[in-house]
Amino acid sequence: MNNRISWLIAAAMLAASHGTSAQMTSNTGGSTGDWEFRIGPVFTQSKDISFDGGTTADLKSDTGFKLGTGYYITDQFVVGGNFAWGRSDFNGTVQGNNGAVAYENGRVDLSSLMFDATYLLGQGAFKPYGVVGLGWNWASTNIASGPPQTGCWWDPWWGYICSGYQPTKGSNSFTYQVGAGAQFNFNRSFAVTADYRYTVVDLDHATSNPGIGSIQLMFVWRAGHY
Repeated sequence: MNNRISWLIAAAMLAASHGTSAQMTSNTGGSTGDWEFRIGPVFTQSKDISFDGGTTADLKSDTGFKLGTGYYITDQFVVGGNFAWGRSDFNGTVQGNNGAVAYENGRVDLSSLMFDATYLLGQGAFKPYGVVGLGWNWASTNIASGPPQTGCWWDPWWGYICSGYQPTKGSNSFTYQVGAGAQFNFNRSFAVTADYRYTVVDLDHATSNPGIGSIQLMFVWRAGHY
C-alpha cells in the first residue's frame, strides 16, 4: 500500500512541474465550466460499533483510495461524485441467543459512492473550503453466511461453465458527511486538496449510527476553457 501511495505522489508532483511550465500561468484555481478529476489516499480512523443484542465490532484504522470528478458551477461552487475503496482489519464479538459469545476477526471490504458539494473561499492560490455529501456505502465482512454454492452458465465458446462462490455477511447503507479543508492551486490545471470529513453511516441493527472520521489528500487535474 505504501509503495502505491509513493508512486501516486511522485506522479502528481511530475504533473505539477509540467503544468507550471505550460502556458497556463494562473494559479487561482478552477473557474465556471471547468471539470476536474480527483485521485488520492484516504486515511480512515478506527471505530468501535455496537449492535442490538450485544454484538460488537472494532474497526481498525487503515488507508484506502478515492477517485472522482467535479464540475465548477461557479468559481467557488463545485459539485461532484466520488468512489472510494478500503479494507480494514476488525475484531468482534457475536452474542448468541443462548448467551454464548463467539469471537470473530478478519478484514472487511468497504466501498462507497458519494455525491458532494464544495464551497471554496477566497480568490488566490490557497482556498479554504467546506463540503457536504451524501451517498451509499457497501461493506463485506468476508465471514461466511452459508455453505459454499456453485453457479453454472452457458458460454457460446466453452459450453457450460461452473464456478463456486462463498456467500458472506455484509451490508449496504445510506451515508452522509460534512467536512472542511483547503485547496492549493499550482496553476489552473493542477491542485492539491487536504481535508477532514466526518461520515455517518445509517447502519442496520446498530445501537446508534456510527460516525467515522477520515483524512484525505487529493490530487486534482482540471480541464476547461483557458
